[in-house]
Amino acid sequence: MQKIRIVGLQSQKGRIIAELHRLGVIDIRKSALSIEDDKPGESLPSVSELVVRYNSAISILSKHMKKGSQAGHHAKEKQSQLEPLMKTASRLQAVNDTIALDERKTALEGDISRLDTETKTITLFLDSGIDFSQLRSETLDFAAFLLSRGTRGKAQKHIAAMRHNCEVIENRVKGGLVVFVAYKKDEVSTIDEFAHLNGVKEIDISSERFDSTPEKVLAELSKTRKEEELELKSAVAKLEEHAAKDYNHIASVLEMLSVEAERASVSISFKRTESTFAAEGWIEKKKLPEVSAQVSRVTGDHFVIEELEDGELAPTLVSRPRFFRPFDNLMEFFSLPRSDELDPTWIFIIAFPIFYGLMVSDVGYGIASFVFAWLIAAKTEPDSLMNSVAKIWQISSVAIIVFGFLSNQYFGFGLNQYLVPGFTGFDWLKNTPIILAATVIFGIAQVVVGLLFGFVNSNSHGHRKLAFARLTSIAAVVTGTVAVGGALFGLFSPAITDVAAGLGILSVVATVALSGIEATEVVSLISHPLSYARIMGFGLASVILALLIDKTFTPSLAAGILPFLLTSVIFILLHFVNMILGIFEGLVQGARLNFVEFFSKFYTGGGVKFKPFFYRRRYTKEV
Repeated sequence: MQKIRIVGLQSQKGRIIAELHRLGVIDIRKSALSIEDDKPGESLPSVSELVVRYNSAISILSKHMKKGSQAGHHAKEKQSQLEPLMKTASRLQAVNDTIALDERKTALEGDISRLDTETKTITLFLDSGIDFSQLRSETLDFAAFLLSRGTRGKAQKHIAAMRHNCEVIENRVKGGLVVFVAYKKDEVSTIDEFAHLNGVKEIDISSERFDSTPEKVLAELSKTRKEEELELKSAVAKLEEHAAKDYNHIASVLEMLSVEAERASVSISFKRTESTFAAEGWIEKKKLPEVSAQVSRVTGDHFVIEELEDGELAPTLVSRPRFFRPFDNLMEFFSLPRSDELDPTWIFIIAFPIFYGLMVSDVGYGIASFVFAWLIAAKTEPDSLMNSVAKIWQISSVAIIVFGFLSNQYFGFGLNQYLVPGFTGFDWLKNTPIILAATVIFGIAQVVVGLLFGFVNSNSHGHRKLAFARLTSIAAVVTGTVAVGGALFGLFSPAITDVAAGLGILSVVATVALSGIEATEVVSLISHPLSYARIMGFGLASVILALLIDKTFTPSLAAGILPFLLTSVIFILLHFVNMILGIFEGLVQGARLNFVEFFSKFYTGGGVKFKPFFYRRRYTKEV
């Protein structure tokens, strides 16, 4: 990466900005020059206002786009010049109609909801003899209450007390009793006491639509609702028509406006004089000649590009195949690697699915895991963290299926003999020591790789002692492994074991002497590789539980229909629980082994992502 400064004439700033935006290769940053700050383009307020309005229209139309529509699948429109674009955008009637229709639709939905509530309320007063048009008085107030069945007996004494100085009408309804009360305005305390009884709910009778007998009000409410429902259907139909006819054009204009808004706002990072401006940013060094040539083309060579060396840390360039981008998104959420350290993402991409696959290791669970992950990915926003996690989960579920096949596990059953005669794979129960040794060796290998990364990073930053301490730590891990393997498991001869133990002690002493920072990690040189044994532990636990479920609850018709159905339910439920436990632990522990045991050996993080000044077009293209 190279930081550059482009100096050009104010009169050519618009053309230079447009060209840089088209190329999309420069991450523009705030200039540090001690001259006047530049200002955003004069068009920014009006363009931004239109962008907001067009975004609202697109959001509305996208909700009314019918399945199988051709949104986004059309010939791309050419980017318009600013002045004609603003005129077109300001006069596009489809946008105004869309927003007006949506506002009316929202109002109608709210009114229909209120009509439904009022219909339920007025139904409570049918056959009561009350005429709401007569409930107008300077001295009286009116209230109504709904009493549940269990409350009616307890409330009778309060109703009787109210009858002494209030007019009370009772109306029995399904599920309870409606009590209508007419009282003097100065008798509010009596009504309040009744309203606060448990099981008494006040009914809102303040609607302006309650202006006649309940029967007439109900008929009017029904008529009004039908009219508004027809109007609502008409508004929705018109919105669907606009979505089918105008969506692509509105989206194209919105895209052009968004491009102009970005171009108008970027100059806030520039510096200026009366006749010139200066823009700074980061670029991949190999793309510098292309930028120079293209800017020269649009300016007639009236500009200057200079390479800057100010000691600022370059942004981190993330460039990986699209299939693996969810891992980058997760790394960005955790902490993006700095541009001056080795990127461990590829190690994470390889290691995580292996860890997860081994800890679950069942073809049936793997298929179910893949389906769950696919559903979550389909239901979440493409750029969200949950979507990235779901896609990583999908990739890792393939590893579950592979390891499930290799270990001959299909919901705990062995089926390889029917699929691949003669191939039974490895047996978790019979080969436990080998699996344990393999996972620990895998852990040692990843920890060693982490320490090698730490050596490279420390050495490149000029921390020589710390860098060599990483090498002595590697020696301690390797020789310690040989010593423990020889002493406890007889994997090596006594002579080799003794030499390895001696070298291990010397390596630890050298590590402590070289770096206090690395000395604090000496204990972890033993504990972290051993942590990888959890892969075997969780994998073995999942397999054993599946076998126990199969042995105890495999359904059999020989026992009868009822026992068969009962054991089927238990069988499915227990496998589901075992699968969920395995999936959860696999995801959590697989991430932990990478982020804690591996990354702690070298990772600094805190990098800033390289974000070029660029707009990814979908509906339009440059002129």
